[in-house]
Amino acid sequence: MLFQDFYKENRLLSDTVRAQIAGGRAQPADAVTPKQEAAQLAEQQDDLILQRAQARAALKRWIGSAANDKPVGSLPEWPVDTSSYSHKLQHHPELAAFAPMTREAQAKVREAVSEKQSDWSWELDYQRRGREFGDMVSVQFSWDLPLFPDSRQNPKIAAKQAELSQLEAEREALSREHTQQLENELADYERLSRAVRRNQESLLPLAKEKVELSMASYRSGKGDLNAVVAARRELIEARLKQIDVEEQRALTSAWLYFAYGESSQ
Repeated sequence: MLFQDFYKENRLLSDTVRAQIAGGRAQPADAVTPKQEAAQLAEQQDDLILQRAQARAALKRWIGSAANDKPVGSLPEWPVDTSSYSHKLQHHPELAAFAPMTREAQAKVREAVSEKQSDWSWELDYQRRGREFGDMVSVQFSWDLPLFPDSRQNPKIAAKQAELSQLEAEREALSREHTQQLENELADYERLSRAVRRNQESLLPLAKEKVELSMASYRSGKGDLNAVVAARRELIEARLKQIDVEEQRALTSAWLYFAYGESSQ
């Protein structure tokens, strides 16, 4: 749809140039310029078609033939709740996986510590014997006495505590890594949001105004055709850039939502 508008504007430019040539206000060589612009537009369109085909081929890997369906509607708007992501970060699946591992490591430390402490148990046994013998009841007491704790129990406790400390350090390192990544992505999302607003409110209107002023000067015989083409080129680039930053913002918001929003709820 966008390139249809580009080609339509290019045809209007071509008509204007021919009218200027017929009126003696432009040189015959100027008729080539709109054709050159049309060829450049076709080249850009081909690049975008290639990118679309490559993206569709990659998508087909995951969803099959549905990737060939024509997209409808506009880009999805994923809600970005920046205020809650830092809290939800601690429930990220990669970090949450450390919880059971930490509990297991803590249990092993307690088990190793308990082996250093003396323990006792008792056992009651009842035996029913033959008539010539009376029944018998026996009670047995036992004590576990840790021997050589400095060379046996203490090193084991230290090893289990070291495993727990290492696990906690790994979780802390991963938490900091995710925090940095989250802050980077949030900053990038804010940058892209500002870029979208700046394009909509400033760059695109100014580029359009520049084209209109350049065209008006050219039609009045006071302007140069090259200035018109340069202004049109800036407008085309501004429109394509707008699409690009909107796409980048949509991808970033989707990543934030599924990484730290929906999956954390």
